[in-house]
Amino acid sequence: MTLKSRVLKFLTIFKHLRLDRMTFPNNLARTIIFLFLTLMLSGCQVLKNLDILQYNQLGVYHTVHKGQTLYLIAREYGVRVDRLKRINGIYDPSKLQIGARLWIPGAWQVLNIDTSIKKQTLAKNKNPKKKILKKKKILKKDIKTIKGFLIWPLKGQLTSKFGNRSGRHHDGIDIGARKGTTIVAAAGGKVMFSGWGPTGYGLMLIIKHKVNLTTVYAHNAHIHVHKNQIVKQGQRIASVGSTGRSTGPHLHFEVRNDSHPINPLNYLPKK
Repeated sequence: MTLKSRVLKFLTIFKHLRLDRMTFPNNLARTIIFLFLTLMLSGCQVLKNLDILQYNQLGVYHTVHKGQTLYLIAREYGVRVDRLKRINGIYDPSKLQIGARLWIPGAWQVLNIDTSIKKQTLAKNKNPKKKILKKKKILKKDIKTIKGFLIWPLKGQLTSKFGNRSGRHHDGIDIGARKGTTIVAAAGGKVMFSGWGPTGYGLMLIIKHKVNLTTVYAHNAHIHVHKNQIVKQGQRIASVGSTGRSTGPHLHFEVRNDSHPINPLNYLPKK
């Protein structure tokens, strides 16, 4: 239903409500009922357009601490300030209170944000292009220094690569294999998450490694490790499955530098 047809439908219903005979203040009554009809008939489309009802979106809640500003928090997580304001309903960032919980879309873990004077000074940099270029240089440096740091987590066929896929960004790679095939840890580290992940990921694991590197293993049939467990490279951690939003048995494998998705093929040895 288009916006024009919705408006016409609202007006038709609204016209026959005959609120002019109500003893309750007319303007207030009309406003309340009109808003109610808008939400009911639009299927909450208004909220969806405001980027609030995105159930399949990854993210974490960040608790605001002393000295942290909305700009600094947005900078550290790599999220636009205006997006944080919109999602969290913040109209005046200067009134951000200590202890407030902010939803950070796209983040895998809560970051410890340094509020030192040096950090605050950097956060006030008003040149976004320089900031983005600097971040890219850091990530590229990390990729180069740990090239080959990981091993392949699964023996199978690469069915989907990192990057654009059907008009949407694919944050990892897909490796196809038979259901039940063993999945191993790509590197030694600590299990940060074990269980049902966000919508679409099914049973998943997140392992934290050295140099701020994190690996993600999704769509598993079974998980053989638990949260906070220390695992070794090559250790069995899960079995191939098709849980979540999946078209068949495979492993969705992601590599993240902090919370930023990176092409896993830049870290894995060539087959």
